[in-house]
Amino acid sequence: MGYVQLSRLALPIAMIGLLACSNTDSGSNTGTDAGTDSGVDSGMDSGMDSGMDSGMDSGVSERRMFVTNTVQNANLGGIAGADALCAAQAADANLEGDFKAWLSTRSSSVSDRLTRSSGPYVLVDGTMIANDWDDLVDGSIFAPINLDANGELRSGDVWTGTLATGASYPNDDCAAFTSGTGGIALCGASASTTSTWTENITPACSTGLRLYCIEQ
Repeated sequence: MGYVQLSRLALPIAMIGLLACSNTDSGSNTGTDAGTDSGVDSGMDSGMDSGMDSGMDSGVSERRMFVTNTVQNANLGGIAGADALCAAQAADANLEGDFKAWLSTRSSSVSDRLTRSSGPYVLVDGTMIANDWDDLVDGSIFAPINLDANGELRSGDVWTGTLATGASYPNDDCAAFTSGTGGIALCGASASTTSTWTENITPACSTGLRLYCIEQ
């Protein structure tokens, strides 16, 4: 009888032991796997996201410049009219972005009203003009600004009212570029890579010249 009783007790005890081992393994594996997977996934995702975001955010986009494909006297409608002309020619060429005129009056210089980018300035075909704003106004540029918004070669002088430093020309400005008769204003030469690209001669306000347009 003693042998039979021990045998009857052994089966329930063995089953309890198996269940206990099963619960221990399940809890251990689940906790370990979850912790490991969560930590690895979280670390990888965080590292990848951080690296990608940092790389994407750190870049400074290029700013494009072009010369207008039309000429007109110094009655440009002031700075607002000149800006509108640049925006219209950029839109006609399907150039996205905000384009304004490289034009100063005695009371408003390009250095005051335009974005001074820390990134490069390029022609519409990607040719480098300057490394950044400071390079643009240091007295020389890498390439002449002689392509229009469609990438067509254009020659001739350009109304600027702007010295090579980005400051306003202090003398006449054709009544802030609202007059096409009498007086003079400063212009630049679109074929130049020296300071004369923006600070060249002072033709009469009635002269038909182009404009430079610069992306903001």
